[in-house]
Amino acid sequence: MSHVLIVGGGLTACTLAHRLAQEGVSSVLLEREDVPGGLIRSEHMGGVLYEPHGSHIFHTEDEEVWRLANRMTPFNDYRHRVDILADGQVLNWPILLSDIERQSRGEEIMAQLEERKDVDATARAQAANFEDWCLELMGPILYERFIRPYTEKQWGRPARELSAQWAPRRVSVRWDNDPYLFPDPYQGWPSGPNGYTDLIDGLLDNELIELRTGVDVTLENLDDHVREAGAAIVVLTCPLDVFAGARFGTLEWRGILVRNVHIPHVDYAQGAMVVNYPGLEFPFIRVHETKHASGQQCAGTVLGFEFTNAPTRYYPIELPHNRELNTRYQDFLREQIGSERTFFAGRLANYLYIDMDDCMRQALDASDDVLAAVRAQAANT
Repeated sequence: MSHVLIVGGGLTACTLAHRLAQEGVSSVLLEREDVPGGLIRSEHMGGVLYEPHGSHIFHTEDEEVWRLANRMTPFNDYRHRVDILADGQVLNWPILLSDIERQSRGEEIMAQLEERKDVDATARAQAANFEDWCLELMGPILYERFIRPYTEKQWGRPARELSAQWAPRRVSVRWDNDPYLFPDPYQGWPSGPNGYTDLIDGLLDNELIELRTGVDVTLENLDDHVREAGAAIVVLTCPLDVFAGARFGTLEWRGILVRNVHIPHVDYAQGAMVVNYPGLEFPFIRVHETKHASGQQCAGTVLGFEFTNAPTRYYPIELPHNRELNTRYQDFLREQIGSERTFFAGRLANYLYIDMDDCMRQALDASDDVLAAVRAQAANT
């Protein structure tokens, strides 16, 4: 008999199902799309391995998560570097000391940075909006040149209306010439033939895990799926407003659309995996080229042009009323389904902007709670 019903089939759900299976607990995953894996699945175009939903770089300080991912598929030692087109030239992102010297008004920029060198950026993020945080960090010239236009293109609203809480993870100024974006000790990109799809397939490769795709689960039909699966516990990894029929309102997300183009006649079309285009003269915000990370040896490449304001759920808009609304949905669903048998995990159900390692960590942590509930129910029967 299946003990756990998992709604959603993304990375969090697959990791959770894998951990439960390792403990001898079976699960059924119900996924709306035709395939599992959500936004991280890799595909091929013209023989070139690429990411249809934009670049995903596995980077983490969590050794347990890193070891788990590598048991599912081998990873290479790719280190992520990002270029940015600003001040009429291609520069590194984050901003390097040597790149400041190359820019116009370089002496003014250095003076503004020196004034702010001792700012505690993490502490500042607790009290300021995103614009104020950036101005405190780097001053007005770099902010206007690199940050504000890109941010407002991405989010579709003034930067001063955005929370600064996530800023330290994505915005920095380097006082050296280290070109790589992430400092984490464990980094890489899947080195197998199918990229991140191999990670998903590895997580699901267990007879105690049943995947059902093309299934649209809502609160209205949940009981039918619970009975069919013989499940005693429900884990939601899906957007809760959609699952509950938007009865309290709709959660706000900022979506993107990536248009991918196969270019058959060149090995590489740009100098880094990701190139940012902050200028308002560009309708896209960045361009992705997976071959830099995959290291695939083949003719041709694929470029992915990323456009914003699509009706997709990529980035939660972290404002108090959205946080309160998601909490209201969680409380409501615990009440409707049963507080002892209802769990939430992942970026969609928890309305969070988190990386892949955080998704897997949430799944592992949630599995401990789910396993405790399974054992408690077994003890009472």
